[in-house]
Amino acid sequence: MNKNQDGFNFLLVGIFLLLLGIVYSTFLALHHEFAPVVTYSVACVLLLAAYFSKYLNIGYDIRQASSLVAFVIIVVSGIVFPNDLEAIEEMYLLIPLIFLFVLPGSMWPIFIAFGLLSAYLPSMADHELSDLIEDGLELIVISSFATIMTYFQQKSLKQMEHFKLDSYTDYLTGLFNRKKFMEYMTIFQQRHKKNEQSGFALLTFDLDDFKKINDQLGHLAGDQVLRQMAIRLDKISHGNAIAFRTGGDEFAFILTSDDKNTLSQQSQLLAQQLIAFSEQAYRVSTKKFFVSSSIGIALYPQDAVEIETLYSNADLAMYKSKEKGRNCYSFYDTRIMEAATRRYELEDALKTAIVNNELFLLYQPKVCLSTGRIHSAEALIRWEHPKYGLISPMEFIPIAESSLAIIPIGQWVLEQVCLQSARWQAYPNLTSIAANVSSVQLTDSNFINVVKSALANANCAGERLEIEQTESWFMDDPDNNVKILSEIKKLGVQLSLDDFGTAYSSLSQLGRLPLDILKIDKSFIDDCVHNDRDHMIVRTIIQLGHNLGMKIVAEGVEYEAQRQLLESEGCEYYQGYLYAKPVTAQEFEALLVAEY
Repeated sequence: MNKNQDGFNFLLVGIFLLLLGIVYSTFLALHHEFAPVVTYSVACVLLLAAYFSKYLNIGYDIRQASSLVAFVIIVVSGIVFPNDLEAIEEMYLLIPLIFLFVLPGSMWPIFIAFGLLSAYLPSMADHELSDLIEDGLELIVISSFATIMTYFQQKSLKQMEHFKLDSYTDYLTGLFNRKKFMEYMTIFQQRHKKNEQSGFALLTFDLDDFKKINDQLGHLAGDQVLRQMAIRLDKISHGNAIAFRTGGDEFAFILTSDDKNTLSQQSQLLAQQLIAFSEQAYRVSTKKFFVSSSIGIALYPQDAVEIETLYSNADLAMYKSKEKGRNCYSFYDTRIMEAATRRYELEDALKTAIVNNELFLLYQPKVCLSTGRIHSAEALIRWEHPKYGLISPMEFIPIAESSLAIIPIGQWVLEQVCLQSARWQAYPNLTSIAANVSSVQLTDSNFINVVKSALANANCAGERLEIEQTESWFMDDPDNNVKILSEIKKLGVQLSLDDFGTAYSSLSQLGRLPLDILKIDKSFIDDCVHNDRDHMIVRTIIQLGHNLGMKIVAEGVEYEAQRQLLESEGCEYYQGYLYAKPVTAQEFEALLVAEY
C-alpha cells in the first residue's frame, strides 16, 4: 500500500470518529440517566468494533451483526427514551452516514434511515405533521443519495480490484503470472534490505519434452497438462512458498524465510516435492502421460542481489539439471556461470566456424570382416577453436543443434563427404562414406534439397553417400520419420541406424524403416567377449538385422578377440581402433593405397 492510500485511509478513520463523536456526545447531552447512557455507549462500542473489524480481518458477517445490534439499540432507545425532534433532527442525519462507513456498498443505511423515523413518533403531538414529513424526507433522501453513490463507488472499486487481480493471474492455470512474479521478487528484495537476515529462494522449472505433447496431441491436450500441473503446485503452496506460471510450460516458486541460512535446506525439500508431484501421471482424455520436471535453484542474496541476475542464475541451474539427465534439481554455483559463458562463446563462434576454416573432417575405416580390407568410411567432424583448441563433438554438436547452427554445418559436412566420396571412386572397394545427420537436419523442410544439391555438385552417385541417424530420433515421431527416410532413399542414398540398442525402439517400427545398415553400439561390443549377456545381445542384433535384410556394422572394436567373435557371428563390417583411429583424408587415402 502506498503513502497516498495510507493518508486517505487515515482521513476516512478521522471522519468516522468525528461523526460518531458528534452523535454520541449529542445523546449524552440529552440524557443524563444511567440507563440511556449505557445503551448509547454500548451502541457506540459496537459501531467502533464493527468499523475497525475490517482492519483486523474479521469476517463481514460479524461486522454486519454488530452493526444490526447497534441499530436496534439506537431505535429502541429512541422509543424508550424519547428525544425532542428539534434536538435530534440534524444529528439523526449523521447516523446513516456512520453506518455507510461501517457497511460501504450495502443498502443498509437506507433501511436504517427508515428505522430512525420511529424516533420521530414521540414528537408528533408537539410538532406540525408537515415538519415531521419534511424532516423525515430529508433524512431518507440524503441517506438514499449517499448510499447509492457509495454503492456505485464501491462497485467500481471492486471492479478495479478484479481487473487488477486478472492482470496478475495467468488465465489458463489460475496461478500468479510473470508480472506478479516480478513484483513479488521486488517486494522480498526490499524486505531483505530492512532485515538482512531474511532472504528467499527462487526455483524455476519446466516440463521436460512438453513440446512433444503439443506437437503430437495438440495444444488443447498441452493446456490440460498445464492445468493439472497448476493444481499440484497449488497443493504445495503456502504462506512462504508462492507458485507462478512465468510463460509456456515454465513455472517458478518463491520460497521466503526470515533466516537466509536455512533457505538451501528448505528449497531442497520443496524441489523434492515438486519432482514427486510432476512424476505422477497426467490424464488427457482417456490416456495417461508421464512428464518430468527439471528444476534450478538460486538463493537471494547468496547467489545474486539483482533480481534479473537471480532469475538468470536460476535458469542456468535449471539447464544444468537438464544436462544431468532431467527430472532432478540443481543449485546455482559459479561453475555453472563459467560453463554458460563458455557455451555462449562456442555458440557465437560456431556461426563463423565454417568461414574461418576451423571445422575439418576425419575418416574412420569400416572394415570387411571376411576380407580384412576397407569397405567404407565414416566421416567425423572436428572443431579447432582459436581460443579453446580442439573441441569435442560431444560438446559442440548439442550447442549447434539448439542454436540451429547445425543446419549450415550439416550442409557443409554433406558437401565435403560427397566431394571426397567422388574423389575416391578410383578405389572400387570403397563403396561409400557415411555422414552423421542430426535430427534437426532431418526434420528441416529443405534437407532433401540439400542432399540433392550436395550429390549433384560433387557429381557423386547416391549410393556412395550413407546417412546415419540415431534410433532415438526415429522413435520421437515414427510415422513422420518413415516418410522422411523414404524420400531420402529415393535418391539412392544408403541409410544406416546408428547406436542401435541404446534406445527403446519397437521391433514392429524398426521393420518399417527403409534401412540398409544396422550399427551395433560400442557399449555392447566392449564386453561381448567376456560377458555372455552382451554376447547374446550382439548375436540377437546381428540375426535381427539379417532377417530384415540389413548389413551389420559393429562400432568400437579394439581387440582381436572382439573381431573374431563378430566374424563368427556373421557380422559383415566393423570399425574401431583395432584397425585405425579416425584419420585425415590424406592418411585415409594412404590406407587405401596400401591395400592395392
